[in-house]
Amino acid sequence: MLIDKETAELEFNRFIDAMDLEMDESSDADDKEDYMALKDKFVKAISKGSLIIDDKGQPVYTPERSDDQKPLTFYEPTGANLIAMDKRKAGEDISKFNAVMAEMCKVHPKVFARMKFKDYKMCQTIVTLFLA
Repeated sequence: MLIDKETAELEFNRFIDAMDLEMDESSDADDKEDYMALKDKFVKAISKGSLIIDDKGQPVYTPERSDDQKPLTFYEPTGANLIAMDKRKAGEDISKFNAVMAEMCKVHPKVFARMKFKDYKMCQTIVTLFLA
């Protein structure tokens, strides 16, 4: 680990504060468990150094296993980013999610389509925290 867990958790909190996200750990048990799983994965990635929080509080993830290992900045989402889902057909849930991730990162959706699953899951974690 490159960063100790305490510092990684401080970075997670900085992200939450900078993006003005409301993470209520006191909600029902299932929601709390889901939130803690997302948080743990996020903190672990910070500890390993594959995820950093930039000076604007935005997550920057560098894929670990994918062929394309260019860092991806997950910019604070806008309403226009979410409209990307509307351009997909009903039932195309993965395509919709890829479209939102691509809009947030300002890359082509193929970046996520070609990504190894371990890296893809981390990107999903980041976006899920934004949308939760």
